[in-house]
Amino acid sequence: MAGRSTRARRGGGVAALMLAVAVVGLVACDGAKGRNRWLRDGETFMRDAVQTGRLADTELDESSGMVASVAEPGVFWSQNDSGNDEHLFAYDSTGRARGRVLVRGGKNRDWEALTTGPCAEGQCLVIGDVGDNLARRNDLTLYQIAEPPQTAVSVPVLRTLSLRYADAPHDVEAMYAGPDGTLWLVTKRPQRGSGGALRPVRVYEVPRTAWDGGEYTARVVDSLPVTPEKGKLHDWVTDASLSPLQPDGRRRVVLLTYGAVYVFDADPATGRPGALMARCTLPIREDTAESVAWLGDGRIQVGTEGTGGAIYRGRCP
Repeated sequence: MAGRSTRARRGGGVAALMLAVAVVGLVACDGAKGRNRWLRDGETFMRDAVQTGRLADTELDESSGMVASVAEPGVFWSQNDSGNDEHLFAYDSTGRARGRVLVRGGKNRDWEALTTGPCAEGQCLVIGDVGDNLARRNDLTLYQIAEPPQTAVSVPVLRTLSLRYADAPHDVEAMYAGPDGTLWLVTKRPQRGSGGALRPVRVYEVPRTAWDGGEYTARVVDSLPVTPEKGKLHDWVTDASLSPLQPDGRRRVVLLTYGAVYVFDADPATGRPGALMARCTLPIREDTAESVAWLGDGRIQVGTEGTGGAIYRGRCP
């Protein structure tokens, strides 16, 4: 987990049942005390949460992103973060390995984000070399590649975008693309304003046209009501995902933190996050949740970091 300055590494129906029993037991136990120490004010547990499996590829031991394949339904892509090689890993919802693809022309300094969005070739994956634990980097890089088949051995980088932030360097692990190709990046760690008070996470916008110039300076366009605190990992932001079009004609954005998922309304054309709609506590340990994907049936899939990282699915609200 490159998300902390000091790294700490940490089937099937039986696991799901054990998870459900554990969650219900915690609620019942704390209910007797009038509160639940897992929950924050205004939160509920993720509904219908089940563990679907674990990552089988032992080389994918620092998974720091997740995106559902557009070309091959049921397949998911992920990547290892800082200091690892330049591979993407394919797997299914149970964690069974489906392939490993080398990204030719890329360099993994700290690949902390992965998303999918429109490109000149149709649909592309975007890899975000945007991790920055110490908030010192002015040389971030985004790589755009055509989504490879799971059987591919390698895939070339189509476009590279040099990125920096207009105000100051930031540690970012959450990135997603809107339907029009706009990229949205959300800061991860605690930050303080000029008056010293903790401030909410910031949102940066990268338009689709930025790829034409090869470099771009992103400016903050919004903030979201998630405020990370030093020493408390619950609200440190680790990933994000945009939903398919919903029955009401809208989209949703899910923001993943180490302890919860936050669901926001989103502009159906650009994906820009709007009002907070729900937040749900994760039924897993608070320091391993590193990847999230919104599924076509309305559920949210969460992945954890580490060898044999667990995969969960649930709903919020």
